[in-house]
Amino acid sequence: MKSNQTLFDIHANSILAATYSDPSEVLADPVLTSLEKRCVLAAWASDAFAVENNPWLRQLPGSSAAIPVGRILSALRDLDEEDGPPPLSGAPAVRLPIFEEPKVAVGC
Repeated sequence: MKSNQTLFDIHANSILAATYSDPSEVLADPVLTSLEKRCVLAAWASDAFAVENNPWLRQLPGSSAAIPVGRILSALRDLDEEDGPPPLSGAPAVRLPIFEEPKVAVGC
């Protein structure tokens, strides 16, 4: 992958997503990394693939069936659970440095 490319390419990920018939198949694919699974599911959940007059459904070009967006989002939540819990609400994600008073040199 070139340095100026991003991993999230909605077109490439939507083509890959179209090879699956259900979000659970994406989760079960042993070849994809968690990040790749997340990108495929995010592309699938995109409003770009909302079914006209049925915005709660997503259908990729060439796919024979529409999938409820809730099932796609549920699969994304399953990936989140695999990653472990998020930082506590309101708590900093990184520990801030602790500054101490400088020690006084002996004899000063």
